[in-house]
Amino acid sequence: MRSQLRLLSVICPLIVMAGCDDETVEVEVPVEVPVEVPVTVNPEHKMLTDPFLQLPTENSVNVVWFTNFEGTAHELHYGDSSTTDVTTTALTRMMEDASSSVTGVTYEEVTYRNVYRHEATATGLTQGERVNYHVSSTDDDGFAFNSEQFTLAPAPTEGQAMKILLTSDLQSKKNVVANYQKVVETVGTPDAVLFAGDFVNVPDRASEWFDQAKDNAPAFFPALQGHYQAYMPGFPYNGGEILQHAPLFGTIGNHEVMGRYTPDEDGYSLNGSFNDPQPAWFAEVAYEEVAATVNPTGDADIKAQWIADHSHNQQSFLDIFSFPEDGPAGEDYYAAKFGDVFIISMNVSRIWRSWSVSGANKSKFVEATESLTSPSDWGFGEFLFERFDAESDQYAWLEEVMASDDFRNAKYKVVMAHQGVFGLGDNTLPVLAQPIMQVVQTDATGAEAIEEFTFPLTATHWTENVAPLLEEASEIRYQYPLAQDVWLNDIEPLLLDNDVDLVHIGHSHLWNRAQVGNLHYLESSNVGNSYGAYYVDTSGEYTRDVRASYADFWDDVNSASPRWDITNYPPNGDPQGRVMSFPTVFSPMYAENESYPNLPFVTSNTLSVFSILDTGSGRVQSYVFDPTDLESEVTLFDEFSLN
Repeated sequence: MRSQLRLLSVICPLIVMAGCDDETVEVEVPVEVPVEVPVTVNPEHKMLTDPFLQLPTENSVNVVWFTNFEGTAHELHYGDSSTTDVTTTALTRMMEDASSSVTGVTYEEVTYRNVYRHEATATGLTQGERVNYHVSSTDDDGFAFNSEQFTLAPAPTEGQAMKILLTSDLQSKKNVVANYQKVVETVGTPDAVLFAGDFVNVPDRASEWFDQAKDNAPAFFPALQGHYQAYMPGFPYNGGEILQHAPLFGTIGNHEVMGRYTPDEDGYSLNGSFNDPQPAWFAEVAYEEVAATVNPTGDADIKAQWIADHSHNQQSFLDIFSFPEDGPAGEDYYAAKFGDVFIISMNVSRIWRSWSVSGANKSKFVEATESLTSPSDWGFGEFLFERFDAESDQYAWLEEVMASDDFRNAKYKVVMAHQGVFGLGDNTLPVLAQPIMQVVQTDATGAEAIEEFTFPLTATHWTENVAPLLEEASEIRYQYPLAQDVWLNDIEPLLLDNDVDLVHIGHSHLWNRAQVGNLHYLESSNVGNSYGAYYVDTSGEYTRDVRASYADFWDDVNSASPRWDITNYPPNGDPQGRVMSFPTVFSPMYAENESYPNLPFVTSNTLSVFSILDTGSGRVQSYVFDPTDLESEVTLFDEFSLN
């Protein structure tokens, strides 16, 4: 940070000789004399991040940074050029609460934080050439905060070899700081980052993005910009200086989505809001009940905002990043060409809920028994945040994108989707089917009458057909038929027909992959806090044969009169029977247990994994190391070729 000087005008007396009749007198005349004095930095003001890169084109790239003050002047300096054409916006939902961890600050209640986003465009760039850049922001006191110097470049040319980091699920989890540091130490600074969702835990909590101070639970930017030790002095890893040099392409996961936004209500918390989304179609039902009060003039914008605030939103996530927004849903899903790679980011995410079927709480499978007549307290199972079936806007957009020349001519075609499309993890069940809600009514003999309704519903259908049944309901259940897996039925055939090379996902915090035809699936999100791989090997040395720890669900499906059919919920393996690919070099699971055979996954709370797409060779390479051992070597354990 450079020292600052400010010119101040100081009034000083000047003695001059003046004539008055026959006498000469001395007269003092005040004059302004500029004096340089140091500008004192306001200790409350900070740059919250280093600059990072977004939206690369053939001759430009956007630079974004954050401060906790609005400022009076902001500049981007790059190569021999500079610009003061900087767009500054205030993020409106950056908050903290009693669950936040910020050094020196305790939050007793939900508190809004000042977070300002600055974005400028470096133009006139030449493909294949990197230039130095830095940014500065001047606060109201005249003090200029300057970043360090980094490098930027536009999108690469076709044929330019790149190394692209494939990652996901940073989510304040253990090992991520070590993971990204080892990426840079092993392969150098990546040319881009493809991030398949779950950036943080609670996206409206500012500290999870910028300055969370928890042991081995880093904020997003410190981990991917190499500054974790600033918040946890003495920690053995600092993260990787990556985003300052490499543009990030992200996709929406379940942890990018907040639930109902009602901060004026008693008991509101960030964790509570995150776990409290409801479908937008049900928010329309709720809106009609209060429309006369909250929107007496019938303003369309007020209605839309009320429904968004009472269903779910990814506002903070989209406020932080810049992605292409030329699709029907803006930045929610998009496509981008980056050198030899055509990137498609889909919105494939849904709320996560527990496995329990006891009725004590809302879960994947039931509503809480005590709330059956109060749907405003429901969870609606694991409903999809966005449709992607063959009748949806997202599917039509996907078909249109795949018909474009840029897509068809791309050397590598990569799709990012966060959640549950394949794999061995706990979270691949239920499959990505629209929930079928069962309204159960039980008579005096114990006989059940069941009415079924497939999501999404309309407000009219709910009001006319569902609501009248609730007074006599004995249970609300949710079914997810294996045969109605939207990804398997609609998306996978489309990707195969259009020669997609790679589907990059996250969500289960493990490494595993599979191949269907020429299409490769990869989850490489094992950066600690793995949720387990459910798999039975032929030798019997590794046996984890039942997903999840909620025995009551598995007791039910194995009972004499199950409420759920176990054929729809395979307890282990890929739910749709895809054959998992084995590591091509060695199985890292040997480090967990020397008696394990070669296993087609890495699931560990000790080992850490990252994957690199090398466009020069067309290979995807995965590396493993043990962050608990500071001398641990980073070792290649798997590689496979695209095309």
